[in-house]
Amino acid sequence: MAAFALGAAAVQIGTAYLHCPEAQISPIYRQALKDVKDDETAITNVFTGRPARGIVNRLMRDLGPMCDVAPEFPLAAAAVAPLRAKSEMAGSADFTPLWSGQAARLNRSLPAAELTRQLAEETLEKLRFLEIMSSPDVLAQAAALATVGSRRVSR
Repeated sequence: MAAFALGAAAVQIGTAYLHCPEAQISPIYRQALKDVKDDETAITNVFTGRPARGIVNRLMRDLGPMCDVAPEFPLAAAAVAPLRAKSEMAGSADFTPLWSGQAARLNRSLPAAELTRQLAEETLEKLRFLEIMSSPDVLAQAAALATVGSRRVSR
């Protein structure tokens, strides 16, 4: 919502869907998302060679989140793979990329369709309240998303 208030025409939501039952992430990753605090994410290049936001773990602390010696994309993932595999086998996420936005703790454990419907309804309500329309069809798009999951598909 803050992005719309600042004039964005659109936003992207990814982390919100990681707690959905449909998300195929490891139990270690789910727990990290539940436990993370708002100041425990950083932009890093150590896992892929390209910058992305993730939960700070041992590799990011030891090398620094943005590392000049990190292999270029796509070679970084292969360089970290042996450490990641051993760490995960031991039940640790010390060397695992834990991708996450800044507000991971705001996630809800709902099916994806229900989460989409709730997010659309809440956004639509706030857009109406703030009378923010970055384009004429923003409210129509949000209203359409609010119906996702509430319609039955006949076969």
